[in-house]
Amino acid sequence: MPVIHLKLEDAGDFFGRRVSKAIRDGASRGLLSAAIRAVSDIKVHIIPQLVPEPTDRGHYKAGWDFGEDDEGGAWYGNNLPHAAFIEYGVRAGNVKVSRAMIDSLAEWVQRKGLGQGLIARKIAWAIATQMKMRGIFNGGKGFGVMAEMNKRLPKIIEDEVARETERALGKA
Repeated sequence: MPVIHLKLEDAGDFFGRRVSKAIRDGASRGLLSAAIRAVSDIKVHIIPQLVPEPTDRGHYKAGWDFGEDDEGGAWYGNNLPHAAFIEYGVRAGNVKVSRAMIDSLAEWVQRKGLGQGLIARKIAWAIATQMKMRGIFNGGKGFGVMAEMNKRLPKIIEDEVARETERALGKA
């Protein structure tokens, strides 16, 4: 941090206004930086380590986002409609096999090259039957991507807020 020479009569103004503002601004930027880093860690480290990785077309991974709120804080999350099912899972008792489910699974089977036409529908039916018995996404427990990030988040926030506050104080 650079050296600042103050006169005693200017110290109150310096600490009361400039330093206080620098700390608030640095903390706000640090929270946004932490949200950005959280989304990056989710996409680069947490999701690729899941077995099986919840990707088909990559929508879930791409759906993670961050932003600033009006009070100087930040947020991160995934607002896709199916993100909650991947995060928390679907218990076996809540799985309802329907024509729409079979159609979607048959499309997936064809995309993966496992079968075409009637064979794809038979494979889809077998998958749906297993989902009804076991649940969906990690045996109905979900993958807990956000829960895992929330465990790591305090250290990330501490690092990012400290770095951004130090940077803001250097400019004060």
